[in-house]
Amino acid sequence: MSTPSEDAPGPRRNYDNRRRRADAEARQRRIVEAATALFIEQGFGPTSIEQIATTADVSSPTIYSTYGSKAGVLAAAIDTALFGDDDEIPLPEQAPTLAGISAGQGAARFAAYAKFHRALNDRVAPLARVMEQAASSDPSIMEMRSRLSTAFRADCNDWIKQIGPKALRPRLSAAHAADVLGTLISPYVYSLLTVDGVLTPDDYERWLAHALPQLLLKPDLIGT
Repeated sequence: MSTPSEDAPGPRRNYDNRRRRADAEARQRRIVEAATALFIEQGFGPTSIEQIATTADVSSPTIYSTYGSKAGVLAAAIDTALFGDDDEIPLPEQAPTLAGISAGQGAARFAAYAKFHRALNDRVAPLARVMEQAASSDPSIMEMRSRLSTAFRADCNDWIKQIGPKALRPRLSAAHAADVLGTLISPYVYSLLTVDGVLTPDDYERWLAHALPQLLLKPDLIGT
């Protein structure tokens, strides 16, 4: 006969799914890393889900169930390049502030800002180039491009608000300043100068650090 202690159910163990979550995150990192390398090397069209799956050591159905489509994988790769993974401080939060520039500080403040955008474009520009080349052939990528462009424009408006209208060059409106800023820091200009052109990334950083205060700030704020 069983004893009461044998008959009574033991305490229910809480299911610990941390290992499963960690495995899923590791698979997603492998997929994004594999896709990023293949997209940059081959372009969007020639890269297949099967190639990404083989390189990442996962199954094709795993990629479809996680990201929905090849365009979804590209979106995840761009998000990771823009914001970092879960273990990083989101990159936009690392941007140097442009608020409160006083006389003679502009050159130094924009040098730090140029360094940040050079590092960001090192990560983002190759995938932005892939997206740009594929947008005309895939409506979902065109929509992605539009969303990113809207978010980028909002960021530029916010950075110009940090500078403030009193610090801008005479007769330079905030809208015009946001256009200037957005053009110079865009991943497309970075690629144009460092891939299609002759500048190195270091050259681009120095050029950006010089051009931005000259084009945006009142002369007395620039300094040397």
